[in-house]
Amino acid sequence: MPGRIEAAILALVFALAAVVFTLWPQLDLQITALFYSAHEGFTLDRLPIVKAVYWGVWGGSRLAVITVILLWLASFVFRRGWLASRRRWFGFLALAFALGPGLIADAGLKNHWGRARPHQIENFGGARHFTPALVPAAECDRNCSFVSGHATGAFALMAFGWLAAPRRRAQWLGVAALSGTLVGFVRVIQGGHFASDVVFAFYAVWLGCGLAATLLARLGWLPAGEQIPASLR
Repeated sequence: MPGRIEAAILALVFALAAVVFTLWPQLDLQITALFYSAHEGFTLDRLPIVKAVYWGVWGGSRLAVITVILLWLASFVFRRGWLASRRRWFGFLALAFALGPGLIADAGLKNHWGRARPHQIENFGGARHFTPALVPAAECDRNCSFVSGHATGAFALMAFGWLAAPRRRAQWLGVAALSGTLVGFVRVIQGGHFASDVVFAFYAVWLGCGLAATLLARLGWLPAGEQIPASLR
């Protein structure tokens, strides 16, 4: 569960990001413009490494979700041993993935916020209008820019350490933040997302993990401290 210091720091960063991208929405355009050419478009999108990251995260995140669900189901079949001892942890992971990247990010924000992607707007060769990150729009029908789905897939690594002891939890949070930032950068240079889409994607995942932990705790399914796998301590 998140500590008060972690929650306070992340709340402060969220508030700062909200103020910056609200008062200075052009920052998104200025960052994206660094990777766009009026004659050649988003040229870095053609690099093999960029394509590899794009498809690797797309496939890897789906594989991870399927694997976690299968392991959770298998834990009911093998009632003793390694799988059984981690049943509730696998259940938490599955719910956290479903709530954060799934419900909040994909089904919720991406399909209803209506923000056009960079390559879709007039500034970068498209026909739609730019809208600030925190302003709902009608420039896109579904699978829109806000928030970055690929970034949420990388940020979701934080779920693996959510139930761990503070030090291990902080390590997983750091790995998730770095991974999501790198993947988000790739999506920015591709013209697929704005920088703000990446920043707020982190909070969609963090909120999903928090909701999953809260819900399972109230249902009595969340592992008590002594039940957390030793490898997570």
